[in-house]
Amino acid sequence: MAERDAPRLPSWVRILDALALAAFVVTLAVVLFGGFSTHVGFVRLSARSPLRLAFITLAIIAVRHAAFPSPPLHGRAVAWARTLRDDPSAAVITTAWFSRIAVLVAGYFAVLAIGFSTEVGFQLSGDPVMNLPARYDAGWYGDIAINGYHFQARFDRQQNVAFFPAYPFAMRVVGYLVGAFEGGVPWERRMARALWGGAILSIVTFVWGASYLARLARDTIGEAHAADAVTLLAAYPFAIFFSLPYTEALFLLGSVAAFYHFRRHEWVRAAAWGALVGLTRPNGCFLSVALACLIAEDLWRNRTIIRSPDHQITKSILSASAAGLGMLAYSAYVHDLTGSWFGWARLHEAWGRSFQGLAPLARGLARIDDEGLARALMLVPYDTLNALAFVFALVMLWPVFRRLGLSAAVFVIINIVPPVLAGGVLSMGRLTSTLFPAFLALAAILPRRFVLPFVTAFALGQGLVAAIFFTWRPLF
Repeated sequence: MAERDAPRLPSWVRILDALALAAFVVTLAVVLFGGFSTHVGFVRLSARSPLRLAFITLAIIAVRHAAFPSPPLHGRAVAWARTLRDDPSAAVITTAWFSRIAVLVAGYFAVLAIGFSTEVGFQLSGDPVMNLPARYDAGWYGDIAINGYHFQARFDRQQNVAFFPAYPFAMRVVGYLVGAFEGGVPWERRMARALWGGAILSIVTFVWGASYLARLARDTIGEAHAADAVTLLAAYPFAIFFSLPYTEALFLLGSVAAFYHFRRHEWVRAAAWGALVGLTRPNGCFLSVALACLIAEDLWRNRTIIRSPDHQITKSILSASAAGLGMLAYSAYVHDLTGSWFGWARLHEAWGRSFQGLAPLARGLARIDDEGLARALMLVPYDTLNALAFVFALVMLWPVFRRLGLSAAVFVIINIVPPVLAGGVLSMGRLTSTLFPAFLALAAILPRRFVLPFVTAFALGQGLVAAIFFTWRPLF
């Protein structure tokens, strides 16, 4: 309380404290991983000598305390740590932040201790740190961010038009800050910088999304469960993608924010977030269906609203349609580029995604019948992990409906059923990581004594998934 009641520090003191902290972090990074050189905008930054960096850090601290000795920097750090411990909002951000860094650390040590599989997709650097985010689809997003879209006049080959533009466009913006467009630098290094920019982007958007999730939790399941919902999501085994240059973090942020503002009848903000979701992933357009169900729920609860002269049904419908309009906007661009309105959907067949109905389920049941459950699971361990994620989503459907309503349940259904019909359990783990209603409902129904065991089990699973993914095992 005394810290909060203390006079506000001058801006220059806070700037020096921030510089001292930044210098300390850079010094620690150089000690642990060696020197580095990068660009921030048009400014080249080089950090090679830990002794020189330590001297700079101590010099900043000395100048700061000589000019303004009270409160000392370490006193502010202790007070800040207490705030993080006691403030629920700050605790949510801390959980989200540290969980993302932990995934990268786990991935780094998995590469060192386990090594790559025999099938490495691409490698940009011999440095395991620089190369860490360069995995699977990350290369497609990096290619779009640096080179833009291009089409080879055929639909039977994997091409970057299949990937929606919101995330790689944001990566491009961050790429300018981290030197991805520096002239005279080898392409591999520029791509590695772009992918690290994407990883930073994902971490920041996940923290933002976690903050929104906590606010939505307070409105739906209560303050007491808000932090648990964020922790369960952050620990979920397939939450590793929130630390990587993948779309999951941006999709989560946009979806949660759209729901949050739509529930509050803040139509313009909800529409903006919805349009972002529609431009982020192919299934983003389905958000419009879930929000339309939210309109129906509101109408059912307030049956007199139709006769009210100031009803806002038209605004709500326009706001709900923004996600679908975002998808149509990209489809119009794809039509101009390829001649096919939904060329991005046709290109997904090159990845093995086409409508198969219940055939994948039938194949799985036949394998169990032939081999027995234990051996069938052993033969396809990666499919088993993705299938478990699918089962988790199915099991949570009823709690989601009971606790959060029809719209939340529809959001879960439309994000898992079409992919299963198109490609079985392929990538189902990634897809379930963004099903925020499942984690809200789980936090609401779990007794307090079971939250920690669930988080622990999830976190162990996340470590396993990180080890599999970062060592180029085909988890997808």
